[in-house]
Amino acid sequence: MKTLYIILLILICSFAVKGQQMALQSQYMFDKFTLNPAFAGTQKGVPIHIGMRRQWSAITEAPATQYLSSNFNLGGGLGAGVTFFNEATGPTRRTGLGLSGAYQFTLFKSGENHHQLSLGASALLSQHVLDKKKLETYLPDDPTIIAAYENQLLPDATFGVYYHNEDKYFAALSIANLIQTKTDILNIANNVQNNFVRNYYLMAGINIDASSSFTIQPTVLVQAIEATAIQFDISSRFIYENKYWVGASYRHQDAIVGMFGLNYSGIEFGYSYDVTISNIRAYSNGSHELHLTYRISPKNGVKSSKRGVRYF
Repeated sequence: MKTLYIILLILICSFAVKGQQMALQSQYMFDKFTLNPAFAGTQKGVPIHIGMRRQWSAITEAPATQYLSSNFNLGGGLGAGVTFFNEATGPTRRTGLGLSGAYQFTLFKSGENHHQLSLGASALLSQHVLDKKKLETYLPDDPTIIAAYENQLLPDATFGVYYHNEDKYFAALSIANLIQTKTDILNIANNVQNNFVRNYYLMAGINIDASSSFTIQPTVLVQAIEATAIQFDISSRFIYENKYWVGASYRHQDAIVGMFGLNYSGIEFGYSYDVTISNIRAYSNGSHELHLTYRISPKNGVKSSKRGVRYF
């Protein structure tokens, strides 16, 4: 019963934050490719991203996420990428692989500025696992639990568009769960359609050179889920000599986030801590997230400006 209580609490609180189906990321600005396949190959070099998130740390078996991704330029405006992810909540786990492709072209030139557009798509295959041993009910050998699937393989797809003006500013839109695959791991007959509904992500950001040493990088992420309200995330990073940075973020009706990090010799490290402000704050000690990127530079160098490497 303790396990079922925890699951019920998580479901109630997830409903309170707009029915979240996709894993949250506080440091989405470092690996936008995981949210939008149109970013594949838009930077020179090969970034390898590793991320880990422990949500609502005081709650046993609360959501935990790990992912690994990389993308690269194939030449001729073509890009490709791959993503591995694992998401676990209580007795359920979702593990998947995504393969992505993108095509980038120049819309127009304004002086030395190149205004570019990228279109991308990804195919996803994920395995949904239910650990029946973690489920306890009043009824021994509950037929609902016995009949439940232990695992399912489900396909889906994502489409994205990405516009940017060199390393100055960008805007991107992506649609996840295009197929809206039906998942019903309990395998019971009912009239409820338990689908992965479409998620829409709108991202935008700008680089502001405040001085010869400082750069301010505001970003915004708006997430809309069909049949529910919109959630937005407003962030800003303050970067010193393109090596050290601190930042803060506000996620609407969910959390206030503090971040800091370091960029050194092709390695980028970031840590963030979410202070919960939703109703779950009485049970949660906040959320922790780590992000690490190793950037392999090509022979002709990474994409750069007078400030060094940019991340749009």
